[in-house]
Amino acid sequence: MNPISLDKHDKNDKLIRGHRRESALFTLSELQDLRAHQRTFEGAYWRTALAAFSSGLLILKVFTREFYKIGITFFVFGLAMLGIALWRRRTSFDVFDQSIPYKTSGDWVVLTTIVTMATYIVLLVLLWKL
Repeated sequence: MNPISLDKHDKNDKLIRGHRRESALFTLSELQDLRAHQRTFEGAYWRTALAAFSSGLLILKVFTREFYKIGITFFVFGLAMLGIALWRRRTSFDVFDQSIPYKTSGDWVVLTTIVTMATYIVLLVLLWKL
């Protein structure tokens, strides 16, 4: 028999200054920071993924079978960027927790660079073989 907890809040919930993330009150500068994070995570990465998906779809629909591998490469790049965006978004909301030291996003930049460079190399090899 599982005991039912009467406590509404899970002990693993992320708290911001003692409040749940959904009900925390932010200052004006914190709201600006939060909007900047959303523009980055929900904007730039998603737009890049959508552009890659659109390019891949265009190549698959307009060009002949010889170009299908290039279209698939754009789809894989879009999935990788979407994965990075989701992963980064899940791990980035500790910016208002004063007990966690600030860490720059250098690791994410390196990961994005590696994925992009790998995609460019694959595209160059595929174009060379045409």
